[in-house]
Formats: sequence, structure tokens, C-alpha cells
Amino acid sequence: MASRTAHRVRTTALLALGATALSGALLPEMAYAKSGVHVSVNTQVLRIGQYVQVTASGGDDSVRYTYLCLDQRVGGSGWHALGCSALPWRSYSRTVRATARGAEQFRARLLAKRYAGGPTWLDHTSDAVTVLIR
Repeated sequence: MASRTAHRVRTTALLALGATALSGALLPEMAYAKSGVHVSVNTQVLRIGQYVQVTASGGDDSVRYTYLCLDQRVGGSGWHALGCSALPWRSYSRTVRATARGAEQFRARLLAKRYAGGPTWLDHTSDAVTVLIR
């Protein structure tokens, strides 16, 4: 009789465990759109005449088309565009030559479109990365 009770307890526990695992696999979880943009450089310090590789990466899974752009700021001036990716969903890189002493900053922008011919809007802007030129 004791072994029969132990068998029932084990069977009930296994069924409960299986039902819990199955319900986790069958029930849809809440989905959240993920988006972000990041800029990176291959060096933080340069001499005049040297080059820095700047790369923008990122995306937004709630938008159909995303394009990455790079901006540059020299000293205390405003931001100006270096360029944007020609195709959606691609990272974008530029090689920039250091021409003056001081600090140069770079940032990435993520532009989005819901459909191919639709309007473009600014989805995200990355934090700036600073390169020191000596």
C-alpha cells in the first residue's frame, strides 16, 4: 500500500511539472519591441593625419525599415552629417582623417520608415564618442 501511494505522489508530481513546462511553452509571452543605436571607433587617440574608423550599428524590431547615419562634431561646433547607409538594416562605417588638434565627437542616428515609400523619422540617437587628436 505504501509503494502504491508513493507511486501516485511521483506520478502527480511529474504530471504537474510537465503541465507547468508545457504551459510555459504554449502560452505566448509578452513581446516588447527592442531598439537601440550605438557608435564605435577603433581608437580613442590620434595624431594629425591619422585615420579613425567610425561605425554605427543598431536597429528597431518594431519598424520595417531602418537606416543608420553618422554625425561628426569638431570642437564646440554643431553636428554635421558624414553619411547614411544606402540600404536598410545595415551597419554604416566611415574612415575619417584627423586634420586638427583637439576633440572630435561622433554619434549615430537611427532613421526609421514603416514602408518603403513612407516618411522617415528619427528613431534614436546614440551617445557621443570622443576621439582626442594630438
